[in-house]
Amino acid sequence: MATENALRTVTRVAGADLSGNQYQFVKLDANGDVILCDTQGEQAYGVLQNDPGLGEAATVAIGGVTKVEAGEAVAAGNLVGVAADGQALDASLTTNNVFLGFALSAASAAGEIVSVDLARYLGTHA
Repeated sequence: MATENALRTVTRVAGADLSGNQYQFVKLDANGDVILCDTQGEQAYGVLQNDPGLGEAATVAIGGVTKVEAGEAVAAGNLVGVAADGQALDASLTTNNVFLGFALSAASAAGEIVSVDLARYLGTHA
């Protein structure tokens, strides 16, 4: 079961309709507003915690253990990166090896929710 713990969150303006993107990776646009990550392997700002519409307040986890929607099967213990749709995938599958967290629980298929530790593992790997 996916859980959250010691979340560090910030509130930003949603730069797009994110009403269907709770627990997915987001980034900042040129205005500093939150939008969905849309490029596999890119660096994310954090994980969306609510489901805001355009211009509404977006709560984003930027540290701690958060729930993240998996884009494929994810094994507990794997480093995770972002898919082109904001979901988590095994970081070794991303084109530039950017990892955004460490999976603390497993998903057997896309759409399942996993726990990811954002606090200690931000960066890249070889």
